[in-house]
Amino acid sequence: MSAENIIKILVEEKKYDKEQTERLEPKIDALPSDIKSALVNWIECGEISSPEYSGYTAEKILEEKPGMTVLAAYLALDWIRNDPKTAIKAIMIPVIKFAPKTKQ
Repeated sequence: MSAENIIKILVEEKKYDKEQTERLEPKIDALPSDIKSALVNWIECGEISSPEYSGYTAEKILEEKPGMTVLAAYLALDWIRNDPKTAIKAIMIPVIKFAPKTKQ
């Protein structure tokens, strides 16, 4: 499946933001076949599965970063594949949410 078709489905069926998703077309197009096949499988079947790189899978990334989209998890997995030390350190930084200040 082409990156263009993947984007079309993500936008029309999965309700991803069109502009943001279209900007990712080069990255989607450059995914290695094993990660792209896993992404297409999720699109077609709804099943999140992936190869494992440096102990990480798309599923594990989503467990550790629940606010991340499925597409972002597959792109993150590709980053881990290419540059594991940098990617893991950056992706797994905890997100700190601060409560708004209240008047006392």
